[in-house]
Amino acid sequence: MASVLAEVFGIRADQITPELTKNQVGSWDSLKQMDLVMTLEREFGIALEIPDIVRMDSVKNIVDVLAGKGVDLGT
Repeated sequence: MASVLAEVFGIRADQITPELTKNQVGSWDSLKQMDLVMTLEREFGIALEIPDIVRMDSVKNIVDVLAGKGVDLGT
């Protein structure tokens, strides 16, 4: 999943940590949030609902949302 986030936000994969939040990534705006949603839905074959999308404001919360959708990230 780090590679997906790195690609969407234009940052290095080694910068992706559970503590990373939306406020720490300059490119993480509303358009990039929707790009992230579409990429995650396509990558993992899931459908994200509005409450899921709103909750995804940090790497930890993204992992939690994906886990709630049954995605096994191997963590």
